[in-house]
Amino acid sequence: MQTKILSALAGAFANTIAAIGIAALLAGPAAATVQTIVPQQSIAPRLLTTQQTHYVRFAIDFNDCPLRAADTACSFRVASLPYNSFLVAISKQIITTFNPTTSATIALGTAAQGTGVMAAFNVFTGQATTAVFDTAFAGAGELVTGSGAAATGMNGGFDIWATYTVGAAGSQGTQGRVIFIIQYIAPNDGDCLPAVAIGATATSC
Repeated sequence: MQTKILSALAGAFANTIAAIGIAALLAGPAAATVQTIVPQQSIAPRLLTTQQTHYVRFAIDFNDCPLRAADTACSFRVASLPYNSFLVAISKQIITTFNPTTSATIALGTAAQGTGVMAAFNVFTGQATTAVFDTAFAGAGELVTGSGAAATGMNGGFDIWATYTVGAAGSQGTQGRVIFIIQYIAPNDGDCLPAVAIGATATSC
């Protein structure tokens, strides 16, 4: 009796595995995915007390955000801004063009895969490597760094995320480096909170 039960269970298990395999084949290849890398340490927002333009400068290399075999994009944190920072301008310079199979862009936002700070910027082979100064933000002023938006930064304010996107899944490339400089006016005139807890909101000031 026990042998018959075990045989029946084994048969049912085999049928289930076969059904899963057939379903996978019918579904076709897995859809391309987006990798999100969250570093252990959060970058503290720069908030000076003097009345001057602030900035953050960072470089992005082709291998800073590794793509898995099915990935067409990868997001990671690159900087942090205080809540209600007034975004003034963003400058960028391609030092070495990126060379994945078909295309490469980098976008900046206040969340993974976001483009609210800078729309996708072409960094693919063939682009000029000269600097681009004072280009417009996707969300200038305080549109993406306050005015009632929920803070995303672990240290108060907003983390800035870079998203590296390629045209073919898993195609990392073997070269590429670009430098970004984000200029902003800090909320240091006395009306603004110095920091807003992650997930919290505050009014524009």
